[in-house]
Amino acid sequence: MSSLISNAELKSELEAILPSCNTLTIVSAFMTQPATRWLSSLISDNKPNVQLVGRFSPFDFIKGSSDLNALRDCISKGYTVKALTNLHAKIYQIDEDTIFNGSANLTGKGLALVDLSNLEACTKVQSCEGSKSFISKIVDSAYELSSETIDEMESYISEIEKTDNFELQMTWPEDIISLSKDIFVSDFPLSAPGDFVTEYEVNPSLPFAQIENVRNDFELASKLFKKSKAYKWLVKQITENKSDRDLGFGQVSRILHETIADDPAPYRRQIKDLQVNLYSYLRLYAVDEVEIYTPGKRSENIKLL
Repeated sequence: MSSLISNAELKSELEAILPSCNTLTIVSAFMTQPATRWLSSLISDNKPNVQLVGRFSPFDFIKGSSDLNALRDCISKGYTVKALTNLHAKIYQIDEDTIFNGSANLTGKGLALVDLSNLEACTKVQSCEGSKSFISKIVDSAYELSSETIDEMESYISEIEKTDNFELQMTWPEDIISLSKDIFVSDFPLSAPGDFVTEYEVNPSLPFAQIENVRNDFELASKLFKKSKAYKWLVKQITENKSDRDLGFGQVSRILHETIADDPAPYRRQIKDLQVNLYSYLRLYAVDEVEIYTPGKRSENIKLL
């Protein structure tokens, strides 16, 4: 039976396991140099296969939640470093048979490596095929960074720090980091426009958290919405529809259920809730591009204008 442990206990467990590990995958929204240097001190001799996946939005580096030099150090050590911009998970997988999952980021405060650390909680669990598949999907969906990419990220950050453009602070240009082609629940609105969602406070880089954060600026909110993966995905489905009829609500639900990459997959009820939320945003921010209409008493149809 699994039990909760603190981040200090997690640190001790990792210090005992990592020197002899062969593979290591760390999924952590944030990463800073005190933690990555601590990590490399534990695994520098046996050179295991190390994969690190972080969120790494421009805003994370601007406010110091993550550190570009930490990523440079890891790449120079031969570790694979990847970015997944909607990431919030914290997972430590050692040799595919031990997993720690909880709230501790790969940071000094997250792993109790510095004074005045955060109080975090984690669970140690034995791996299973479902867990390994879930972690692999995260890694495969992320964008691999190189030293050159890090340099481009640094140049971009130095430029946007001179502006107050919130949109630029939360997203990377496609020529620096390309978005994952997979689509997840977190790419969709978790509520109707204007509704309070705790997850948006916890993870402000989520696309619809960004939209809600600027909702008083209608033009910017609309621009962010039309750049979102959820909106682009829906437009793609409408464009590629080969039927002589416009897509109905049920058809879109079915396609979304088959497409969404979360593991385990969400229930159909949750899929429909995400779709209802997305249509609410469409009616608010994209009425100039998309029309939702109800033919007679039938379900809602959707088409491009």
